[in-house]
Amino acid sequence: MASTLSERLSLAVILPVLNEADHLAGSLRSLLSQTEPAERVVVVDGGSCDSTEKLARSFGVEVLTAPGRGRGGQIAAGVRQASEEVVLVAHADMLLPPNALAGVRRHLAGKLACPGGCLGHRFDSRRWIFRVIEWFDRRRARGGESYGDQAQFFRREALTRVGGFPDQPIMEDVELSRRLRLLGRPAYLDLPVTVSSRRFERRGVLRVVWANWTFRHRYRQHGLAGCQAIYRSYYKE
Repeated sequence: MASTLSERLSLAVILPVLNEADHLAGSLRSLLSQTEPAERVVVVDGGSCDSTEKLARSFGVEVLTAPGRGRGGQIAAGVRQASEEVVLVAHADMLLPPNALAGVRRHLAGKLACPGGCLGHRFDSRRWIFRVIEWFDRRRARGGESYGDQAQFFRREALTRVGGFPDQPIMEDVELSRRLRLLGRPAYLDLPVTVSSRRFERRGVLRVVWANWTFRHRYRQHGLAGCQAIYRSYYKE
């Protein structure tokens, strides 16, 4: 039986953005049309110079500004703003299926030991290479290692036991997965969000796959100390 409004877990969505006026509207529409909408949607702007902030406000969501902190710092600022029991992190080019938030609430209500997890993802391109990438990403996520474009979520209070959301400029999704695994087995819900293949198409699929693997390897070797170097390489790439 579906939970009632008074019984269901409260949920906030944090959405970091930077010059995303061309993509943000679709993501916000998918969030606001959920079968069980979030109690709070917080768009955290990293210092956009286009109409991103104005567009976000036109949807009636909360808008914070956190310039110069990187994506992880933006998300951390949004998490501190939220008081809801569950937090889901979305991206500006991400379209959530209508039952996504209901699925998160239902899973966490039924699995009290679960600290969080992800929804999964699929790319908006029909090219076969993206089906391969999705397969590998799904396999990793089932093992508890999810990425930001798979729509990660977590119990806010549980995460405080292992340092809270990682306030770092990049690789925050990799670190979040690590912290969740310290608390229990993260869930893979197989409610895939649709994400843009734009970075792969612009830079080349193999080049981006190699760069992503390199960044993850460097982070595992050097941790937070290597974040600034990874950040510079990522945005240069």
